[in-house]
Amino acid sequence: MLSLKYFLCLFTAAVLLFNCHSTILVHKEADSPPASLAKDAPDRKFRQASFLFGIYPSGSAAEVSCTNSHPEVRLVTGFLDSVIHFLIGPFYTTKTVEVRCKK
Repeated sequence: MLSLKYFLCLFTAAVLLFNCHSTILVHKEADSPPASLAKDAPDRKFRQASFLFGIYPSGSAAEVSCTNSHPEVRLVTGFLDSVIHFLIGPFYTTKTVEVRCKK
């Protein structure tokens, strides 16, 4: 039988490892694949933080523009974001934002 201590350790490890996900916002054009399918580095990358269940942002909105095309915004919850959310999630949470310009 698995003790409570080992169960909590395994559960915490599973939550931290499998809680990484991303959301992609694309201004879709006809038959163009998302820029995130390419392995290029994002044109702009920053961390966005908020307080109280993500309702109140911790700073002003970042201004990003693509001169030649429409931007693609990818909201990524990585390992560090998951750790912060797991420890102090209701009070403070972060998300990594990656912006790519379609070429």
